[in-house]
Amino acid sequence: MTGGRKWLRKAAVLLALCAGGIGASAPGALADAWTADPDTQFLLDVNIRQLRLGDGVRAYQMPEGACVVLGDFLTALDVPISIDLATKRASGWAFTEKNRIAIDYAARTAHYGEASEQLAEGTVRETPEGWCVDTAALSRWFGISVKPVMSGSVLKLESAQKLPVELAAERAQRAKHIRKASFDLNGLPQIRLPYRMWRAPALDFVVSGGITYRAKDGMRIDRRTSVYAAGEIARMSYDAQYTSNEKGMPESVRVRAFRSDPDAQLLGPLKATHFGVGDVVGFDSRLTGAGSSGRGAVVTNRPLVTQTAFDRTRFEGDLPVGWEAEIYRNGELLAFAKPTSDQRYLFEDVQLLYGDNHIEIRMYGPQGQVRTRDEQINVGQENVPKGKTWYWAGLNQPAHDLFALHKTAVSADVPKAQAAVSVEHGIDDRTSVGALARTMLLDDERVTFVEGSIRRSVGPAMVEVSAARESSGRTAARAQILGRFGPVNVNAEAIIASDFHLQGTRQRSLRDARLALDAPLKIGRTVFPAHADVHFVDRKDGTRQLEAAARLAANFSRFNLATDLRYRKDSGTGADPPPAEINWGVIGTGRIGDVRLRGGGTFDISPKAQFRTAELSAYWSASDRVDWEGDLVYEADSKRARARVSHIRRLDSMAIALTGEAATDGSVALGFNVNFSLDPRNGLSISRTPLAQGGLVRATVYRDLNDNGVRDFSEPLEKGALITAGTRPADHLTDAKGATTVAGLATYTPVAIGIDETSLSDPTLTPRKALQVVVPRAGIPVDVQIGLVGGGDVEGAIVKSGGLGFEGLTLELVDQAGKVVATVQTDFDGFFLFERVPYGSYGLRIAPESAAAAKISPMIDARIDIGPNKSVVRLGSIPVSPIAVIAAAGSGSATP
Repeated sequence: MTGGRKWLRKAAVLLALCAGGIGASAPGALADAWTADPDTQFLLDVNIRQLRLGDGVRAYQMPEGACVVLGDFLTALDVPISIDLATKRASGWAFTEKNRIAIDYAARTAHYGEASEQLAEGTVRETPEGWCVDTAALSRWFGISVKPVMSGSVLKLESAQKLPVELAAERAQRAKHIRKASFDLNGLPQIRLPYRMWRAPALDFVVSGGITYRAKDGMRIDRRTSVYAAGEIARMSYDAQYTSNEKGMPESVRVRAFRSDPDAQLLGPLKATHFGVGDVVGFDSRLTGAGSSGRGAVVTNRPLVTQTAFDRTRFEGDLPVGWEAEIYRNGELLAFAKPTSDQRYLFEDVQLLYGDNHIEIRMYGPQGQVRTRDEQINVGQENVPKGKTWYWAGLNQPAHDLFALHKTAVSADVPKAQAAVSVEHGIDDRTSVGALARTMLLDDERVTFVEGSIRRSVGPAMVEVSAARESSGRTAARAQILGRFGPVNVNAEAIIASDFHLQGTRQRSLRDARLALDAPLKIGRTVFPAHADVHFVDRKDGTRQLEAAARLAANFSRFNLATDLRYRKDSGTGADPPPAEINWGVIGTGRIGDVRLRGGGTFDISPKAQFRTAELSAYWSASDRVDWEGDLVYEADSKRARARVSHIRRLDSMAIALTGEAATDGSVALGFNVNFSLDPRNGLSISRTPLAQGGLVRATVYRDLNDNGVRDFSEPLEKGALITAGTRPADHLTDAKGATTVAGLATYTPVAIGIDETSLSDPTLTPRKALQVVVPRAGIPVDVQIGLVGGGDVEGAIVKSGGLGFEGLTLELVDQAGKVVATVQTDFDGFFLFERVPYGSYGLRIAPESAAAAKISPMIDARIDIGPNKSVVRLGSIPVSPIAVIAAAGSGSATP
């Protein structure tokens, strides 16, 4: 920006700050002959590293040195310290709650952290703008270096660690570069990772063991191992999981080989998005069968993230012993889950709302690991597109692993085997039809089903009607509506079955009705997501069941809370039906300072009022590598309470947790848990970063001195750069080798890899490719090279024919290939600035939509060449002309 513009900006800020300055009085004893003269006041830019904070601070040159107006300083650093003019005191904390600061101007004392001092003469001055504090005192109180450079109008700050205001500014800078959801990633450079005949698997290990003593059965030694593997064989991906029981003996082995392609280019004419063999999930239908997992095979061209039932879904995944999972919908906490007997989490019947549903599953490990699974489900817009046909075909044995190590007990309601073929076709943008054929082996009886459905969007709702018939001639029908009417989400469903194997279970005759309502409940300024549902079942044998539930959730600052009330009444079971059951539960997560809390409790209200269970856990990160966790649990049925304390230490190669537990029945336990990963493709290196259960990107940042797009041996590597994957930043900056890793990415979902330019040590550097798109695969690292080249600035002003600035125009910088490399909007005076433009030749134009709205020509006659010898290009004032409009015949004139 030109010096004139910079001077005008500072003058405007100066006037604004002077108008809103906070006045304060100071004890006369601290004053001397010096008095503040507004004509000698300085306005200093506050700089730390490469960031400029706030709009500047006012300062004075005193005989002892420079002083800074405290109110401006606090605003620039955004610290919670308040000044009480009446009592002549200031108090609060800076950067961390441990660094408390208290200034008593009347008593001439200052307390900061664990230190205190007497205010020396000239430390605090009275000025018309408020307290003006000596910069040396600010350095001591805030624990940072505060150096005024009056000749350069700069207040330079230095700190060993980044300040919260810096991190916030960097997040805001990254947010500016977040692409809209509709942004086409296909227009960005793509990094294709070819399949190979063999890639050695990445391995994640979870090893645990312990000693337990109980008075009734003595001492027991437990040991468990879980191993996750992901690699490639025969140009297919494979993943596997091995788990042992508490005696260390093999318990289960799950293996799957598959290919997934979001672009639907698999299996030639089938244009499949996914096919696989091994541990697969069946097709879900509310009438003829649920999607249970087991050994089998599947092929489909359905989108990878589309669920089969539009109103609800299920989430299932691996969850080792010692882990816990939480599920959120649109930020609302729905439920907790602990590992099942086969070490998986399972959230059944997760209700979806009409419109967008952001589902987040957070998994917490015993060594402080946090893994997330995010899915975006839109009900109402993810129908089968017009003219498109989706298919699904598969077979499996539910609840059976590919390799059966021992015989497992399976519920009688689970089919011994099943196969299904489903076809859906989009009639128009709002209507689709579907057909499903399924066969099952139920109690050694083969049952075949056919099912048809029609689904249509009607206004703000989705309606589905389906009917099914089985080989015995029995039938079932279902109707459902899911929609949003004003702020209320409505889900209503009715099912009628006549001696039908509903969802593959025993034959049943019933009428089933369900109604659920979700709406925001506003109390004062707080909005509480509220849910209520009622479910009624009337069976042929005369028995009836009525269930009702209500849930209220809240988000208070750092806490997510939810409470639910449930009612159940069975009738028609005899002369003396059981009394109604009423249960109340509460769950919550949140933070107090650095401690993460999670807890819950359940209570019986009827038929007998009693307390059932309570649990509270706390997790505290003492440092970047050391954590502590505590857990308290009480179970009323057994009248047993237990307490657990864990110490977690994260090394570079692994994470280790040591746990001690004691209970009121006299039992005690000591245990350990070790988590580490092996990467055979990198010399069998050991790492605590999970490699086999998510996508992985290895980025290398270097200075591309010859601008050839490939790192040459002599080109230096860039340390301290922050890599981004979509909106997620890497956990670590690049090291001395210019490398860092981003793990845990969603698989088979395109993600843009970029760099936060504010993290670069040289402000003139910029990436030649701002973003590169990868499609991660589990356990297979994608290598991304980011070359940095010199960059410069392009500035100018768009003016109208009268010389006034043209505000709000969108300008596009276009490279020689015609590709838009950057966009900006003009300021109120028409000024524009493109920053960090890579060296090269460019053209400038007005975006077509912006030019059409302003009725001006989009073409700008400007050639821009940026290079080492000219890193700043100033185009000056650029006039634009309106598009001439030809007058209608007979008008006698043309209107410009």
